[in-house]
Amino acid sequence: MEHSLMIWSVAAFVESRVRSGVRYEELSKAVGFSLPHLRAVFARHTGQPLARYIMGRRIARAAFDAVHSADPLLEIAGRYGFTNPDTFTRAFKRVTGMTPREFRRLKPHVGRVRLCAGVFGVSPQGNITERMKQMNSKHISDGSVILYGVPKVGYGSFGGATPYPIFLKSVANYLGEDLDYSDAIVMCGAAFRLVWDTAEWNGGNVDVLLAFDDPETVFRSGIEALGREFKILWRNNVTAGPDGKDAFIAFIKESIDKGVPVIALGIIGPPEACVITGYRDNGNTLLGWNCFQHDPEFAPEVTFDESGYFVTSSWWENRDTVAVMSLGEKTGGRASPEAVARLAVTALEGKRRENYAVGTAAYDAWKKALLDESQFAADMIVPLQAERMMCQGDGMDCVSDGRGNAAKYFHKLAERHPEQPLYESIAKQFGACCDAARRMYLTLGGHERGETQMKALMNPETRRRLGELIGECKTADQKALKHIQQLLSNC
Repeated sequence: MEHSLMIWSVAAFVESRVRSGVRYEELSKAVGFSLPHLRAVFARHTGQPLARYIMGRRIARAAFDAVHSADPLLEIAGRYGFTNPDTFTRAFKRVTGMTPREFRRLKPHVGRVRLCAGVFGVSPQGNITERMKQMNSKHISDGSVILYGVPKVGYGSFGGATPYPIFLKSVANYLGEDLDYSDAIVMCGAAFRLVWDTAEWNGGNVDVLLAFDDPETVFRSGIEALGREFKILWRNNVTAGPDGKDAFIAFIKESIDKGVPVIALGIIGPPEACVITGYRDNGNTLLGWNCFQHDPEFAPEVTFDESGYFVTSSWWENRDTVAVMSLGEKTGGRASPEAVARLAVTALEGKRRENYAVGTAAYDAWKKALLDESQFAADMIVPLQAERMMCQGDGMDCVSDGRGNAAKYFHKLAERHPEQPLYESIAKQFGACCDAARRMYLTLGGHERGETQMKALMNPETRRRLGELIGECKTADQKALKHIQQLLSNC
């Protein structure tokens, strides 16, 4: 076996088990050589002992979490196998030159690095030996590239409820971008969205694709707001059949081969955002994180890598796989507050688009649907109750998540720019909108969407109270919109 292929195998094995722990006997068996021989070859061709490399990878992943998450440092230490805080601190300082606390405070660049051919991970800048980075790729012929260390994401990650900004933060952090979820959801415009279908109870009501006239706006705005080139390929823009699949594979491989994860719509389950973190079999098999990868209705088509990534070969057969997009090269700096404000105005202004009420107009349509007694018959079957509860829940999630994080964003601006009082006024109104949405959860008996909440929603008095809170949300949004328009007029 060529030494480069052995080292590739070791790197892939270690990266997929950084959190669960690397067992030397399993590594030896997987690579096919005795542990003494493996250690000797690895040290000779990388310039460092195998044990030191594994320790370095544990610390590198811990350093990434320290910079790109708010998790307690003790929790991060335990995540990577350090049960003693002093041991963790000594190891961390030996590898990075700083204590974990100093590292978090200074926030040095931590992001994607090429470990060897076909294997990427995360590391503090300059933390991987040159010999590891220069391993020749010509010996690697299994048609796979895996980007290890992309933060695990799904519903609720980073405290968020909107898939696209959740996955945008994950990818940006992997590339070394210091991006908070509140910034991600605001800069893409999803924080300001609200849509309601006036024709039916529609479970896809609040989809970000419906928030703007151009369905690409949210995706484009989020990536370009990071100062990066936006690239997207839609399924309906490629030839049907094998040629279309080949076009998707080419798009995915081009990005992954550069060490850049791909954001996709679909892959597993419905056309929600997910992230592709690697491929095998020349792109026919994909790996990554998806909100639906553990749902039983999709289980027959999904297996899992040791890293936790999903593994699927039936992604193209899923007709809800509708687009792939990537973060291209840097073209400039972050979006300005004025650019974000203009996006907010576009999303918030009340309008109608076919059957959909959009922006502040959506509140009236939402309230009207709730107060229509003909839509809540006493003998309504449970599936219809569940449908109405799902729509109500999505509306509450959309407003509480979006406006709550918009309030955080504008409050941060107010702290940085005390000379502009409108920032705090905008934050206050978005905060009031979020608070009213959260009181809707309490009115229904909690955040769950179970039997208790469905029964509460069937109660006319509960719906009347929900209608009042929807009115409060609208009033707060309208005040926020007025302040934002005033802000833009002063620019």
